[in-house]
Amino acid sequence: AELSGGREAGAGGDAPPRAAMSESSMTALVEALPATLSVGGTSIPNGVRITWSERADRLSFHAEMVEPEDPSVSLNDAGAISIDVLSGERNLQIRLQLFSEIDSAKTRWYATGRGISFELTKLRVGRWGALVAGVTPATIKVDWSQYMDEDEEREAKLYPNGYDIYKMRGAMGKDWGSNISQELAAQRQLQAINTSQPDDEDEEIACF
Repeated sequence: AELSGGREAGAGGDAPPRAAMSESSMTALVEALPATLSVGGTSIPNGVRITWSERADRLSFHAEMVEPEDPSVSLNDAGAISIDVLSGERNLQIRLQLFSEIDSAKTRWYATGRGISFELTKLRVGRWGALVAGVTPATIKVDWSQYMDEDEEREAKLYPNGYDIYKMRGAMGKDWGSNISQELAAQRQLQAINTSQPDDEDEEIACF
């Protein structure tokens, strides 16, 4: 018989929860990095904060921690990332199950005195809207300093070197930039009334 709260009735009514997974088996599952991690595949130690941002074809994230030493990173195309690192006097184990698949061969990561940063390439183009699968932990935040919405990203691709000045001039009317035109016209006029020649010798002027 099924009881409320998902427990089964047994002798004395104290049956253990169903499908309980021991901590050791969960650790072995994570370290094996199979194609798909089970629910709970993302775990972030206390004191570690992760910020992230994305584009249609890639994403980046930074795991913030104090003076990371000897980091060890493993990952696969299914988006399972394992980070083992010494920070201060703590051995940290960070496990992430990303929202979708990545091209692990194109991954770039580096460590600084403030944490470990990752640059990842998505296996399929498209926005994720979240860094990890399932419920996002409170320690994962969007990096708003690097945030770019889809319209801004499309605009950046159209104008990788900035705005097109000629299109801006056309959109703002014929008088846009007229001060520059007037200055050039004044310079041409000055040259026209200057009767001196480049090869003319300078006259000597005697002062008494």
